Parts: sequence; structure tokens; C-alpha cells
Amino acid sequence: MCFYSNKNFLLSVSLVFCILGIGLISNADVYTDNLAKGAKTTKKNYMNDPFVRPAKVNWLVQPETWPIDFNRGPLDRSPKNKSSKILTMGTGDPTPNTYRFGPAMAIIVNNYPYFIDCGEGWFRALNRSALTQKGMDLTQVFKLNNLKYLFITHLHEDHTVGLPSFILSPYKYGSTTNKVIFGPVGSENLVDCIIKGWQVDRQVATQGPMHATPEGNSAVVGEINPHTEFSGPIFEDANVKVEAFRTDHAHGALRYTYAYRFTTKPDGRIIAFGGDGHHSKGLVEAAKNADVLVIEGCTWKNLKYAPWGGKTLKEKEKIIGAYHMFPKDLKKVQQDSGVKNIVMVHEQNYSPADSYSRLGLLHEMQEAGVKNIYSAMDGDLY
Repeated sequence: MCFYSNKNFLLSVSLVFCILGIGLISNADVYTDNLAKGAKTTKKNYMNDPFVRPAKVNWLVQPETWPIDFNRGPLDRSPKNKSSKILTMGTGDPTPNTYRFGPAMAIIVNNYPYFIDCGEGWFRALNRSALTQKGMDLTQVFKLNNLKYLFITHLHEDHTVGLPSFILSPYKYGSTTNKVIFGPVGSENLVDCIIKGWQVDRQVATQGPMHATPEGNSAVVGEINPHTEFSGPIFEDANVKVEAFRTDHAHGALRYTYAYRFTTKPDGRIIAFGGDGHHSKGLVEAAKNADVLVIEGCTWKNLKYAPWGGKTLKEKEKIIGAYHMFPKDLKKVQQDSGVKNIVMVHEQNYSPADSYSRLGLLHEMQEAGVKNIYSAMDGDLY
């Protein structure tokens, strides 16, 4: 197939299409179609799980965790003219939620995965994604020896608690690939503690009846230079180039947090992962003119219902605002970066039970002026 870059040729083709009434598909059209698919509901929750309405709502049984509100399964929203894919394996936050695993994403290029963050249930998220996503055969993508590269945005527990599974669970099934992990200062210490803490798994495999090879039961860590604000390329292979940018989370209390900017070589997509936090110079640079930014979102309108952050609304605005992304902040990130599409994960909806909507936070973001934004579910492709 041959593609022409001549502007006059493209204009002529556009005019012919318009005259014939065919019309060219725009990004807005694709976005509208994708939203329509995501808004479809069923009479029951899509997994048909039993549900008993709790007598009292507290931190354990937030409305955002009720199965009756999870009324769609994973969708394939990835562009059909691009070979690379973003998989939102885990879209949850620290709230205990059966239907959202902890923060865990993957970029898939040439059927090879590169993982971003490793939240609660990481290994199980592989399973659920493979069983529920029709857009591609994830059993081939997640071959044991493909589970190798991980990029950590920051060292909060909810983004790293899956690390023991990432390092050791594939080994139990015969993986011979040692893991390669990139992250902030402190990542190496964390990984060393995991390897020492679970040494029984490694010893039993190598010295017990299995007599497994030691290869594949460990990890190499590349800590990002803490003295460089924009670290530039930290990793590159035949599929991707990855750059790291220091961001702002907890207003400096967590000194080193990062956004990653992936450039996919086969199709030239630019995809940024922001982790947690709010508007910052590093986040804007990471998302500069990117095709997609995968980022968290937090309600402002329903913040008073949050089960943490203080007893008064004023306290919650200050404390939660120090950690997370309100709609006005995300709008500014989009305006300053020029990012084309936003995939919202780690959603903190906090709508009250009597008016809860799965798309409530999405609508709040749209009302604030955030454009081309999606509310992701576990197992979606973008």
C-alpha cells in the first residue's frame, strides 16, 4: 500500500469523499462512537454477581465497588490503523474493589508487553484480561518469557504491591526470564527486600523436587537519576523508546515520582503514563502532543463523600488535592500539553449511593472542559 503526503492530493480526496457523501472519519467521530459503546447498559451487572445492598456505606463498601454499577465488560477502543495497543489491566485505587484490580497498565508492541505499575492483583489481572478482551489474543502476548519489563511511576504501596507476583509468579510456571524494573530511587531496595523476603520460593524451586533453573527468579533494577528533572531516554529496544519525567505527587513529600513517555516504533504512537499526582511541568512535558495520556482522576463535586482525607470538606480539598488530579487540574494538563486523548484510570468517583453513576466522574471531567477523555475499565484496549 502506498501513502501520499502531498497536501493537494489529500485535499482533493477529501473533496471527492464529501461530494459523494461518504465523509472522512475524524477523531471526534471515533471518540463519539467509543463513548456510545461505553455508555451501553444491561439490566444486570455484566458478571451477574449476587449483591446485597449494605445497611451502611463505609470505606469497605463504597458504591464504586457495587457489582450492579459495573454494567459493561472490556472494550477494544484501540485505533484500527495502529498496531500498538494500550491495555488497562488494573484501573483501581486503594479502595477494596472486586471489579478493579490495582493500578496496572501495559503497552503491547509487536505482541510484546511493557508493563507500567504493578498494583494489587497484577497476576490475576493478566488472567482476567486474557479471558475478557476479544480485541487480541493476550495468551500469546503474555507468554511467560514475555513478562519481563516494568516501569514504576512511584513507590506507593497500591502501585507496587503486585511486585512479588511480577517477579516470582511466572517463575513457578517455568519462566526463565529475569525481570527488568525501572523506577525511582528506592526501587532497588524494595525489590531486594522482596527477593530476600520470599527466598523460600526460589530455594524450593531450585533445590526441591522441581530442580528448576535459577534463571528467571530474580530482577535487575534501573533506578532513574534523581538529580535530573527530565531524564530523557531510559530504555530503548526495537519496539519502543521510553523517556522519564519527574512529576509532582503529595506536594514534594514523595520526592521522586515519574511520568513515562513511550514512542512506539512500528506505528509512531506517543503514549504517556502519568501515575498519580496533579498538574506539573514534568507531566506536561511527558504528554506533549501525545496521542494518549493514561492518568488518574478524582472528583471535586463529590469530594465530601470521600472516606479519607479528613473530616471536613476543607480538609479533604487540601489533603486529597495534594495527592490527586481534580477536573480543573486535568483540563490544564490537557491545555498545556496538547495531548489528543486521555484515558482515565485510578478513578476516585465518590458519588453518593442514591445518585451513583459509573460515568459520573467522566461527566464531571467533560463538564470541566476536558476533551476526548475515556473512563477505562479493567481489560480495555486503547
